[in-house]
Amino acid sequence: MSKFEEMTLKSNICTIPERKYDVIGDNRWESMHERYVSEAHNSEAEVLFIGDSIIQQLQLTPLWNEKINPLHCLNFGIGGDRVENVLWRLLNGELQFSCTPKVIVLFVGTNNTGCTAQEVYDGICKIIEVITKELGDVKIVLPTLLPRGQHSTPNRERNMLVNELYMNNFDSVSANGNSINPNIHVVPIHEDIIQGDGSISHHLMHDYLHLTNEGYSKIFGPVYEKLYTLLNKTAKR
Repeated sequence: MSKFEEMTLKSNICTIPERKYDVIGDNRWESMHERYVSEAHNSEAEVLFIGDSIIQQLQLTPLWNEKINPLHCLNFGIGGDRVENVLWRLLNGELQFSCTPKVIVLFVGTNNTGCTAQEVYDGICKIIEVITKELGDVKIVLPTLLPRGQHSTPNRERNMLVNELYMNNFDSVSANGNSINPNIHVVPIHEDIIQGDGSISHHLMHDYLHLTNEGYSKIFGPVYEKLYTLLNKTAKR
C-alpha cells in the first residue's frame, strides 16, 4: 500500500472505531453493547447477526421466530449504528465467544450518510478483517445494502454503488475458477425492490427505510436460505 493510500485509509471515518455518542442521555447504546458482550461470553450460538436497526428489528418478525432463530442465532443489532460503531463494538468484546459461531451475518452501512461508497466498502473490509482475526475460519454472510427513500436520492445511489463493490470484489473468482474470498458470501437482497417508476412500495418498507413483515419475508428470505445451506454443509464435514 502506498503512503497516499495509507493516508486516505486513515482519514476514512468508516475505518476508525467509534463509540456511539449518547445524544439522549439514557446510556442505552452502551447498555446494549454490554449485554451483547455478556451474551457472547455465555453463548453457544451458531449464527451471529450484527448491524443496525434493520438487523435489530429482524428479531421481531415471523421470519426470525419461525425460521431463523431455530438455527441457534444471536442478534447484535443496534438502531442507528454506522460502520464505525459496529467496528468499535466488535473490537470491544462482542466477538469474545466461549464457543465460536459458525456464521456471521454482517449488515451495516446505510446510516453512513455523508460517506462515499468506497469509504463504506473500506470500512466493511476493516470489519471483516477484525472478524477473521478474532474468529478465524468463520463464514461471513454479507447481504447487500437496501435502496432507501421512496424515490431516488444520493443515499440510495451510494448504497447501490457499495453493492457493486461487494459483488465486484467479494464475489470475484480467480483464474482457476475458485472464489478469491471463499468465506465471504454476498447475498443480493437489494434486487426487485425498486418499482418500474423508481419508487419503493410502503408494503415492503413502511418508512422507505425499515422493512415490514412482508418486506422481511421477501428480502431476508434468501439470507435464511444461505444460512441453512452453510450450516448444513458445515454439519456434513
